Amino acid sequence: MSLKRWKPAIALIAVGLLAATILAGLDRLTRDRIALEQERRALAALTELLPAERFDNELVTDWFEQPVTGLERPVRFYRARLDGQPSAAVLDLVTSRGYSGDIRLLVAIETDGTIIGVRVLEHRETPGLGDRIEIRRSDWIRQFDGASLDHPAPDAWAPDRRGGQFDTLSNATITTAAITDAVRLGLEAFDSLGDALWTRESEMQGLEIRPDLSQNS
Repeated sequence: MSLKRWKPAIALIAVGLLAATILAGLDRLTRDRIALEQERRALAALTELLPAERFDNELVTDWFEQPVTGLERPVRFYRARLDGQPSAAVLDLVTSRGYSGDIRLLVAIETDGTIIGVRVLEHRETPGLGDRIEIRRSDWIRQFDGASLDHPAPDAWAPDRRGGQFDTLSNATITTAAITDAVRLGLEAFDSLGDALWTRESEMQGLEIRPDLSQNS
């Protein structure tokens, strides 16, 4: 078969390879932009929960991960220290029980087990309904500020639809109940670790920092 007859096929293959290369590049660019946006949001939430004066260690390298019963993914425990002493912990956790799937949270906790604050980092909940879990949409998430395992009492550590103390949002009961349960599980994990939370070796060695907490925006 002559080269002349092969030319259209060769040209078609070349066009296909070029298109595939361009699409792969666009996909990578899109994923990088999404990762950067996630990083920006996470760092903004972290700074809001734990101002710089609360710690003087490298917070993003002082962490370990541990499975927590009731949560499908291991929880990452970031440890804030000031003058070498424990100052606060920030739990990076995910619940898969949202109405539309995974919800990722940061839960900042004082050394005595009192919640400093909770922020939603990522979710896929319905705009105008479930997205009111975001601090920029409503103050709903602030109801966890100052709570601990003993405040409210254990039997009240549940959404109001199950007889607990924590409010659920209308038209977003599944979403808000999932967050309430996840925050409680995070507190229980924090409490069960005790002093080991502060003495356990960091897992940073040889591992990547989660991109959303790795550098300032």
